[in-house]
Amino acid sequence: MIEAGLKSMSDGSRDFLRQLCEEAHRRVAEGFYRTKREEVSLKTAGGLKRSILSCEGNAVIAEFKRSSPSAGAITLDVRSDSAVRAMESGGACGVSVLTAREWFGGSLEDLRLARTACRLPILMKDVVVSEEQIRAAHRLGAQAVLLILRAFKRGYTSLTLSQAIRAAKDYSLEVLLEACSREELLEAVATEADILGVNSRDLSSLRVDKRVHEEAVMGVDLGDRVLVAESGIETVEDIKRLKRIGYRAFLVGTAIMRSGDIEAKTRELVMG
Repeated sequence: MIEAGLKSMSDGSRDFLRQLCEEAHRRVAEGFYRTKREEVSLKTAGGLKRSILSCEGNAVIAEFKRSSPSAGAITLDVRSDSAVRAMESGGACGVSVLTAREWFGGSLEDLRLARTACRLPILMKDVVVSEEQIRAAHRLGAQAVLLILRAFKRGYTSLTLSQAIRAAKDYSLEVLLEACSREELLEAVATEADILGVNSRDLSSLRVDKRVHEEAVMGVDLGDRVLVAESGIETVEDIKRLKRIGYRAFLVGTAIMRSGDIEAKTRELVMG
């Protein structure tokens, strides 16, 4: 499946983000996100934004993921609860949990287990196209939800971006709004999203271009907005470079999950 998807990307015949959104709509229709409210003990010190700003080292949001469209299988035999405990011990300021089934091997059970295992704020990372997904994040104890600006701009969702942000706030969730270019970041600044992100991976083509992190912030007045760098971050040097141009937090998944020692790799990135 992954190989076929990547092949279609290479000949320019398919917008992969559209495919991700179509699959998300199918999951919603199948009842994938229907869940009862969990009686979870939320022992977090606050939201994700607060945790980023109060982090003493590099503010690393460590991501639990089993696979990805570009990397394929990363690690299939690690439970989310043990992984996020290691991330917390390594000094992460928050954790991101992939819940999309296709391509990422995620589930709501991964989010539930993660919530019971650590005190860090949790970001539910999915391809959000419906309020039902936002409701599921709230019910399972997440503090934040990812929204992809381009998905809303292209009409791949069943609600508008402003409706999604409002729904998240109604459920007491923070919003990490993801942009993939300078133009999109300028649009994101004008929204009421709590945290802004720049993804160096173009989700339409799956290509990573680390220059996007730099080009996106050129001449953009962020004020006091918190900016998160996403994708392509592997080393302490990557983080140092991004900090110099204004990024305050760093979402790292593959490098941590592939390291063989989640706690040690997280600590390396946080303390570097």
